[in-house]
Amino acid sequence: MQLKKLCDLKTYEVGVIERVDTPEEVMALVQMGCCIGSEVEVKHIAPLNGPMAICTCGRTLAVRKEAAAHLWVRVATEQAEVA
Repeated sequence: MQLKKLCDLKTYEVGVIERVDTPEEVMALVQMGCCIGSEVEVKHIAPLNGPMAICTCGRTLAVRKEAAAHLWVRVATEQAEVA
């Protein structure tokens, strides 16, 4: 199973959060639903290292890339989505 940092996902990539590093730094995100086992989809990435918009638990959140670097995601594959 290959994990990627949330900040490294591309627009429209979907995955499941598998690990949260230093949770005290991302506590606000965890409280809004970015916790282990939650599905997350990248909706938009701002240019020039700006924030990214993600959708999780029915909400769209703006997340700084520095915070997204602490969330590790198992990216959904085409085959897993069909199965």
